[in-house]
Amino acid sequence: MSEKRRFVCINCGHRVKELFKKYSNSLKTTQCDKCHQTTDKYIEFEEFIILIDALLLDSGAFRHIIYNGDFKLYWKISLVVLLLESFALCRQKLPDHSDASLHVHEKGFYTYTLQNIGDYLFMTLLLLIITATLSIDWMKKMGLRSFTLIIFKVVLISNLSKFFLLPILVWRNNTTVFGRSLHHFLVMGHHLCSLVIAFEAVGATRKDLRWWALILVVIAFAFKESARQFVSLLLEEHFT
Repeated sequence: MSEKRRFVCINCGHRVKELFKKYSNSLKTTQCDKCHQTTDKYIEFEEFIILIDALLLDSGAFRHIIYNGDFKLYWKISLVVLLLESFALCRQKLPDHSDASLHVHEKGFYTYTLQNIGDYLFMTLLLLIITATLSIDWMKKMGLRSFTLIIFKVVLISNLSKFFLLPILVWRNNTTVFGRSLHHFLVMGHHLCSLVIAFEAVGATRKDLRWWALILVVIAFAFKESARQFVSLLLEEHFT
């Protein structure tokens, strides 16, 4: 038996049965019983607009993507982001005028890709531990499979911030080391904000524990980044 789809209001996160009603040849969006606003305005929007709103850290866009929308497109986008981030990390570890062989570049790219996949999975594990610790009832209600998938979607959607690494790849040789470091710092800041807002948007913890959960998410992010830097140093020593 297929699992029943869970829809939520993108404004307040309240669970709803349906997002629209069909009348003859027309569709009408439903109203949320709790906040009395349109349940999900994004069902009438193009995916590109939804993606832009997600990059602008709109919690409603996060709820739509994770709960109400068709996530197939975002699996593909996440793959593009993974490859983009891996290439950016590989370039970051190389000198500006590297004369290393193409084989080393290719090998480094694949290695950093595997590192980023491990990074995604590790962050998912940390968020699972936080959520299970603070809201075990929510996990039991959702079911382990759905619970894990939602948290993994949170991690993937927050990684859309890595799109902002593209400019530094294009103009890398036209800026200073400080400029590149500042750009990377700002991208990581946006990524952290995206992760916190997306995690809060899915309503994985009780309201009285919300701030504790968000603080733990920031700590988990810092821990993950520290582990990432350690692994990067090991890889850098291996390829240099």
